[in-house]
Amino acid sequence: MKTSTTPPRVEMRDISKRFGDVAALRQVTFAVRRGEIHALLGENGAGKTTLMNILSGLYRADAGTLWIDGRPASIATPREALGHQIGMVHQHVELVPHLSTLENILLGREGSRGWLRLDQRRNSIEDLARRVGLAVDLRLPAEGLGIGAQQKVEILRAMYRGADVLILDEPTTVLTPQEVDGLFATVRALVREGLTVIFITHKIKEVVANCDRVTIMRAGTVVGTLEQAAATPNRLVAMMMGERPPIGADSRPRFPAAVGGPPLLLVEDLSVKRPDGIRGVSRCSFVVAPGEMVGLAGVAGNGQRELAEALVGLLPVASGRIELAGQEITRAAIRDRIARGLLHIPEDRLDDGLLPSRSVAENLSLGLHPYLYGRHLFTRPATMRAFAQGVVAEYGIATRNVDALAANLSGGNIQKLLVARAMALSQMVHGKVLVALNPTRGLDVQATEFIRRRLVEFTKDGGGVLLVSADLDELTELCDQILVMYRGQIVGDMPRPEFDLVEIGHLMAGTPGATRA
Repeated sequence: MKTSTTPPRVEMRDISKRFGDVAALRQVTFAVRRGEIHALLGENGAGKTTLMNILSGLYRADAGTLWIDGRPASIATPREALGHQIGMVHQHVELVPHLSTLENILLGREGSRGWLRLDQRRNSIEDLARRVGLAVDLRLPAEGLGIGAQQKVEILRAMYRGADVLILDEPTTVLTPQEVDGLFATVRALVREGLTVIFITHKIKEVVANCDRVTIMRAGTVVGTLEQAAATPNRLVAMMMGERPPIGADSRPRFPAAVGGPPLLLVEDLSVKRPDGIRGVSRCSFVVAPGEMVGLAGVAGNGQRELAEALVGLLPVASGRIELAGQEITRAAIRDRIARGLLHIPEDRLDDGLLPSRSVAENLSLGLHPYLYGRHLFTRPATMRAFAQGVVAEYGIATRNVDALAANLSGGNIQKLLVARAMALSQMVHGKVLVALNPTRGLDVQATEFIRRRLVEFTKDGGGVLLVSADLDELTELCDQILVMYRGQIVGDMPRPEFDLVEIGHLMAGTPGATRA
């Protein structure tokens, strides 16, 4: 029972941490009661994950103290964290794909000779899974599980290792609404079993609906801690953002009315094979009209990325056809698609969108060389720098100068760079269609609002946007139409008046028409 005299299950006092010249945490104090769901809320870069990486033993604090159940403690490694019954489930699933669920759970718990002793431990794991409502097929390889099931395996692994303080880092990023509901039902059941859960997030709705208390962080400091009753959305946003309102707060972007006319993008019976030869897209058809934003929803891995990359020329088309503004481009070269006005914001901003070892100026000019420098074979440094300085100022890209390495940019500023580059190219080629893959994934409120507004402005100018996003709130807020993909096929097509999150979730999970609870 929680009382005022019961010490916190975990308390971190005056924690500071620097990475080079950057102060990631500045005298942070954070306490979690036993048996609660405690949210850690803040923008990207606020210090949430860094603080929890210290608690879980991945990082060591430069200063400060740690107290467990009212007694001073020291954690220098993940093994020591588990010794204090603290486990962390990271944002990106860390299972070994070809090993079975059972083998993944047992990794790190081998016997003295390194044997997993599967038969001896299977029963105890099955009993634990049933008791806490995390039943999964222990025989399946991890790569055969959906994202929601993989997260269950991660939680089960932490619990099997003895964790009773469970840290979940942005666990709902790629889940369907039903999987999100299922996750929080599981979390509440775990808390009833005596666990304490720390939930790292930037999703205010989930905090308000599911958490007992919330601690808000900003710029490496704790702004305050609120009980659930006091944690209203407006108050949380104000505490996250400080005195500055989020971009667009005075004029919230609304979905644009389509301007009419023939389709800008026409896709007919398109099928696409992945690089490994497996069919990733099967007979997809849809259109994007002028002034329209079409959303593409689906659990990661159901063909959205393959479809988008085939449209922009990164993957070959197996069958079907693509038209851009009435011209067939099914097998056109990438440079020809760009010249005709087809633009792209890639999903993987680090591997596909950036050259980390090159400067901000060089990265901003990638793909723009024919338009910036004309027929000149070599770039003109003065022209490139002047162009980059203008873009950096317009898009608010935080960088020491345009000659700084792109690797030094934060995730939000990298994303701004990619959007800025696509929009600059659009002006040069009279852009018609923008294919954007998860352009705001993992970004804070400020960067998210900025990028969404740019997408809306593109449609207001008569362009069309195909928005691939794992964020259903984003799709329902911005789009005129939502397509749902499941196992490489478009299984749902909803115009804006018919948007239904529950039905979209069922389509994403492959259970259309399921009974609604």
